Amino acid sequence: MSRPSKSNASKSRQPMYLLQLLEIKRGVTIKGIILVTSLAGLGNASLIGLINEAAEQAVSDKPLSMSLGFVYICAFAFFYIANRASLKQANGYLQERLGALRQRIVGKIRKAPLRTIETVGHGELFAAVAQETNHLSQNLPLFVSAIQSAFLLVFCMLYIATLSLPSFVIVTTLLAWGLWIFWRRRVALNILLAKVYGYEAVMLDTMESFTAGFQEIRLNADKNDGLFRQFTHVVDELENEVVGVAGRWVVLLQFSNAFLYALVGVVIFVLPMFFDASTDVIYKIVAAVIFAIGPVTAITAATHLYAKAEIGLGHVYQLETRLDAAAQTGALEPETSRFIVFNQIDFEKISFSYLDPDGKILFSTGPWNLQLKRGEVVFFVGGNGSGKSTAMKLMSGLYLPDSGRIAVDGAEVTEESAQEYRELFSAIFPDFHLFHQLHGLGDIDPAQVTELIERMELTGKVSFENGRFSTLDLSTGQRKRLAMIASLLEDREIYLFDEWAADQDSHFREIFYDEILPTLKEQGKTIIAVTHDDRYWSRCDRRVMLDLGAMTTAEGKV
Repeated sequence: MSRPSKSNASKSRQPMYLLQLLEIKRGVTIKGIILVTSLAGLGNASLIGLINEAAEQAVSDKPLSMSLGFVYICAFAFFYIANRASLKQANGYLQERLGALRQRIVGKIRKAPLRTIETVGHGELFAAVAQETNHLSQNLPLFVSAIQSAFLLVFCMLYIATLSLPSFVIVTTLLAWGLWIFWRRRVALNILLAKVYGYEAVMLDTMESFTAGFQEIRLNADKNDGLFRQFTHVVDELENEVVGVAGRWVVLLQFSNAFLYALVGVVIFVLPMFFDASTDVIYKIVAAVIFAIGPVTAITAATHLYAKAEIGLGHVYQLETRLDAAAQTGALEPETSRFIVFNQIDFEKISFSYLDPDGKILFSTGPWNLQLKRGEVVFFVGGNGSGKSTAMKLMSGLYLPDSGRIAVDGAEVTEESAQEYRELFSAIFPDFHLFHQLHGLGDIDPAQVTELIERMELTGKVSFENGRFSTLDLSTGQRKRLAMIASLLEDREIYLFDEWAADQDSHFREIFYDEILPTLKEQGKTIIAVTHDDRYWSRCDRRVMLDLGAMTTAEGKV
């Protein structure tokens, strides 16, 4: 996982990602939201002044005037309406920005090179698009409340200034000093919090092993126990980190609470010793400071959520940076492919290597040459680790070669035209994914799908209704037949089957080799199939062998 290393980035204080998220778009402004939020804070502060005024009249045995009560009701209604409008507008704006961020990230994911997606990992992609943004979305009301509290705090200080300017200077100075200390300690705590996220990522990786490798650990008690010991160790480490962070957070909260009450003590016991002020003024200042405790508490409590939002958005923007760096040019959805009527595809001196994070070569294939003609059936054979799947991804354009060229009828496939080239292929890989819906085939005839379901002998196990397959809960072989249905409906020029028949029974293997492939060949389709079924090798026009990335045919080296 890459998250533990990202905690180090927090030490250098990355840009304020929350402000980056809320960056004003062209034609959109948040001035209205700020105005309404400030009005909510002003309404809150006016209530404090009216309460002080009413309390003063009560202490002086003056009857409460009806006008004061009416003004209080109006101020309360003003505060309530402004507060509600502030939350509603801020929520709508932030959800719009989060939605735009999610769409932007997913838009870049679907255009990213396959190797980038494989390197990043599905878990990090999911966390970036869903988990991190959902955290911010769910905690929005607390953020808006903290902003309102900040405005209320400002208005409280201004109210104190109207009562006593020296008191305002002292209270404001002490409050600013306390908040500064709190913020400095909070920044240090953020670094530890990012470290906790790293341990959480390791724990989730270990947990995944219990499900992904369930069959293996249930067959091997020692492996099961060893994995559990590792998980226990990770959980203990995480617990120690969380307890340490929680302890520091408790101390920080104690500091903020103690500081506020110390501030009240200064107002009550210290200010009268240096400034001439009536008892009524002191009471009013004390009341204002006590009211300020709530906003300060809300602000300090929100810093924890703010830190988590910063770290989470940092992951999102760092992922976006990686996607931008690896982005390929060219149209994602070309209207037509210039290669659709090809006669011949030439692969010339194709080479590709898998690299570890340090740039060390893990596996290489090539250089190899290959010529593919329309309407022929080519079988690829070789042992495990020979590079068959890598060759398939290179031939279909999912991987772009490190060196060499692909030419369709003499026209070279470039990065700009790579997607047009990929549009020639329909592929079923060993790690294929089934969709409930036939995306991209919205106008498909249900009768045609039902006919293919019968042809694949899946009648009674799955049906096609309302544009969806009724179920995907099938055996591996049946799921591959369902994938074959989707592939045939795509009606592409080249069909790539990577060990499709490996999970089929003998009956359906014969259907694959003696019916499906010949039918596609008669339609002028080109078939590339990875197979270990040597008894059916006579069904191909040409057989290509791979061994440790090298490619040969029966006629000699290619």
